[in-house]
Parts: sequence; structure tokens; C-alpha cells
Amino acid sequence: EITKYGYGYLVKPIMNAGGRRAMYKLMNMPEPSISTRLTKPKSARKLVIDREGKEDKARYSGLKMTQMLDDDAMARALMEANEKAKRGESLRKKLLEEEYEMPFADKRNVGPRQTPDWTPEKIDEANRKRGEALEWARRARDGEFRKDDDERAAVEGSLRIYASIACLFVSFAFGRSTPAALSLAGINASGEGGLLLDILQVPALALVAAGIGSSIVSGVVLAPGKNRSSLTWFLKGLLGGPLAVLKLRELERLKTRGESQEE
Repeated sequence: EITKYGYGYLVKPIMNAGGRRAMYKLMNMPEPSISTRLTKPKSARKLVIDREGKEDKARYSGLKMTQMLDDDAMARALMEANEKAKRGESLRKKLLEEEYEMPFADKRNVGPRQTPDWTPEKIDEANRKRGEALEWARRARDGEFRKDDDERAAVEGSLRIYASIACLFVSFAFGRSTPAALSLAGINASGEGGLLLDILQVPALALVAAGIGSSIVSGVVLAPGKNRSSLTWFLKGLLGGPLAVLKLRELERLKTRGESQEE
């Protein structure tokens, strides 16, 4: 009954507090008597199938063999059938089990409604809440940024070539196996080879510094101003070096879906 009148949200707190009887005690109200609808046992008519046709006239409603040979009985049966057809009645009688109604299937033994009775005010309130939810979803969707292939965390094209060359150059300049490789090539590691390594380590350090500087410029300085991912461009700047900075400067500011629709 509470749910029927639109206060279904109070059912669970009432049950947690001890049920309706505890509520009557808290409000100093006399507890009403239990309705006879709940105390009176339900009764249902028993289904008895007449197998012999003593009471169920529809089970053996045809003409007997002797009546089939009697022209008058056949004529009366045809006249009754024609009259029923004119009145719109069914020519076939219903069996007892067809007229039997299942117990508690008369729509009277039903529980309370799970939804309150709809009134114009409640319908307006439900539509208002639905409109607010749709408006919130629209604003959230309009606030999303458009998808851009440049925002993927992938090093491609010229950035990949730069990263490969820089990694190979730094590995050759600072690698522990580089002196052994130079010895196999006939270059003295302690003489000319050592001088060569010292010379190569200078641009290698420059490449490392360029990668670190480019990652800071891309991820901290340029990316936020263009609504780009700072983490993505920090990694691209670290691997792609100055090429990532140049590419990010050429990109336009990333717009939201709402800004794109307004244009």
C-alpha cells in the first residue's frame, strides 16, 4: 500500500527498523486489525473431468448411430445448427476443462503495484528528470575531444626514423662492445678507436639532451595549449626529438565535439 501511493522508497527503511508494528509503537498509534482478505484462506473450485459424458454434454454431443439413420433427427439437428449460426453462436459446445478457470488467475490475488499511480504532476516530474539526464549526457558528449590520429601513443613516420638513428648512434657511442667491434675492423681501440669514440660521444650526448628537452617542451609547454595529451607528446618528444616539437607546432588546437558542431 505504501508503494501504491508513491512512497515505495520507505519500505526498506521501515523493514530495517522492525517492520510496520514497530512503526505503530514509535508513533503511539493502535495497531489495526488484520484484514480478512489476508486471514481467510483462498478456495478454488476443483476440476472434475467427466470421462463418461454424464454431465459434460459437450464431450458426447454427436448423434448416435440410430439417430443418424432417422431422417427426422438429422433434420432437427440441421435446423438447430442453422439457427445457432444465424444467432452467431458457436456450433461446438465447450468442455468443462475449457471453462475451468485456474485458481488465483482472476487478477484479484495480486500484490501492490511496483510503480505509483501516474498523475499529470508525476508524469511532468518524470519527463523533467529524463530531460535533465539527456541534457547532461549531451553536454558530456559535447565536452569530449574529437578523435585525432596524432593523439595515438605511436611513433610513426619521420619520428620513428629519427628514434631509430638516435638509438643506434647512442648505442654505438656508449656501447661496451664498441671497442671489440672496432678491433675486429682493424682499428686500435686504445689509439685511433678511443679518439673516435670520444668524438662520437659528444653528438650522442647532444641527441640525448635534445630528446629530454623536446619531451619537456612538447609535453609541458606546447601540448596543454593545444588541448593535446601531455603524456603522449612527452613520450613522442623523448623519442622523436626536435621533429616531435616541429610536428606539434604545426598541429591545430584540438577542438571538442560541441565546438565542431558550432562551426
